[in-house]
Amino acid sequence: MAEQLTDAIIIKACGGDAEAFRMIVNCHQAFAYSVSYRFLGNPEDSEDITQEAFIRLWKNLHKYRTDVKLTTWLYKIITNLCLDFLKSAHTRQQKNHRDVETAFALRSYERADSELNANELNEFIQRAADELTPKQKAVFILRDLEGLPVDEVCVILSMSAGNVKSNLYLARKHMSERLMKYYQTTDKITTL
Repeated sequence: MAEQLTDAIIIKACGGDAEAFRMIVNCHQAFAYSVSYRFLGNPEDSEDITQEAFIRLWKNLHKYRTDVKLTTWLYKIITNLCLDFLKSAHTRQQKNHRDVETAFALRSYERADSELNANELNEFIQRAADELTPKQKAVFILRDLEGLPVDEVCVILSMSAGNVKSNLYLARKHMSERLMKYYQTTDKITTL
């Protein structure tokens, strides 16, 4: 994430200072896009969610509580937007269309071996994560991919620590099983 913002800038933004809010956006937009992309796996959708997250942040900034980190609140907004997006019927239709396009593209183009392996693995991880329940996927992304501590994930998802750990266990188990199958079926290195 970019440099930390001072409390003074956040307070100014909470008071309606557009320039202070622009500094918040500049500081956190790359991280916001990264999180939404991990959920959605699509650049256009991720950009839309990122933009919507900052619109919601601006509209609700007057409700900001200083006992919660601004980034935690932003994670919560992005996560909720992504989960809502993933639940929509439109998304399911688009995903099926993208899966067909991806399968065709992978068969149609040859790339350098290392680039192909990295891209295949990233796509495989994204597809395996898409098989998780929404809660498992959210916990997996926030805890394992974003590296957030359990207590912050609890706040973002409004879940108990036990619920977070249970969903994380199930997500990791699923991802481990899928990765083992991937490495066995693609003749890749069998040690993870």
